[in-house]
Amino acid sequence: MIAVLRSELYRGVTIRSSWLALIGFAFLAALMGWFDKNFWSMFAGFGAFGLAAIVTAQHYQHRTAILLFLSRPHRWRVLAAQCVSSALFALVLAAGSGLAVLIDADAGHYASTVLVTPLMGVFGTLCVTVVRKPLWLFAGTFGWLVFVELLINRGEGSGGLPFTSFMSAAGGNTRALLFLLAWTAAAIVPAAWSISRDLTGD
Repeated sequence: MIAVLRSELYRGVTIRSSWLALIGFAFLAALMGWFDKNFWSMFAGFGAFGLAAIVTAQHYQHRTAILLFLSRPHRWRVLAAQCVSSALFALVLAAGSGLAVLIDADAGHYASTVLVTPLMGVFGTLCVTVVRKPLWLFAGTFGWLVFVELLINRGEGSGGLPFTSFMSAAGGNTRALLFLLAWTAAAIVPAAWSISRDLTGD
């Protein structure tokens, strides 16, 4: 697993689309941080989700997953390494982009967001492992956000849905953090099944 983790981290900082996505999401989140701490949290969380989906999906898009799984037959270890890698990238994204919030003397909000953002990275990795196509995942996520979390749930973190739970947890809500942990844990089951699927249909 350590070797796969090193490989994933190396790939994330050397492939152009990966580090451009990291810099782009971090810049956007940092820009929002100058205006409002909640906007920063939102863009940091969504950026971590998107970055994890992009980096993980590259294996399926570029067909390198076949070589990876041939060399690492225990696919659940690959999935675990990808989750840890995504969490580390999410941590870097949140910690680096939130300096404006930290300078603004809101250390509590900064700390809670930095601590909870890696969960969004892991959640993104688990989701794209099931879907395997980032465009489909982003379209589905957008539809979920608009029609379920915003229109039906009205963006209330108390409703227990993943993205609004993240926003509440980023503000220090412990109950919302438990909901987010539950969503992430629930996503492990379909992801663990999906990673063993045949690759020929992708």
